[in-house]
Amino acid sequence: MSEVVRKYELLYIHPGNLPSEDVEKVDEILNGTLEKLAGELLHREDWGVRALAYPVKKIAEGRYILLRIACPAECLKEIERRFKITESVIKFLSLRLADDFVQEEIPEPASETVEGEEASKESVVAEETPEKSAVTEETPEEVVVAEETPEEVVVAVEAEVSSTEVEEDSAAADESEDEKPGEE
Repeated sequence: MSEVVRKYELLYIHPGNLPSEDVEKVDEILNGTLEKLAGELLHREDWGVRALAYPVKKIAEGRYILLRIACPAECLKEIERRFKITESVIKFLSLRLADDFVQEEIPEPASETVEGEEASKESVVAEETPEKSAVTEETPEEVVVAEETPEEVVVAVEAEVSSTEVEEDSAAADESEDEKPGEE
């Protein structure tokens, strides 16, 4: 009976100051384990050296490596065991991916562009984005206020505030009349 091959994602961290030869040694150990236990390396991505959220084993920076592999559970257990005993791996995390997981290729951004190309890209983006008036909803009152001069806006706001105060005062007066004891 053959074991079920599942897809996993592994993220492991080397110390940031680790020489590239030691990183390659860990890769060799990992590839050897995958070959020996019928696993397959699907994707490898080096995220580079980044600051850790908190020090791990008194180390503040680490090189992050992301792997996607397809292997039986026995193979994953062996890889995790080796990560635990390898000093050059300070932390690791393994996740089982969904059975229907498909690796999406993310296009790399062009590193060099000509100014004319950048301008044409910006115009294409501007054409694709909807107009601001279509995105924001304005009430007719806001449109009228936007066309008024600053002095007219101040007068309109003061009128709104005073009418709101009058409404609040009359509502408070109605409540106080209802609360007077003995008058029925």
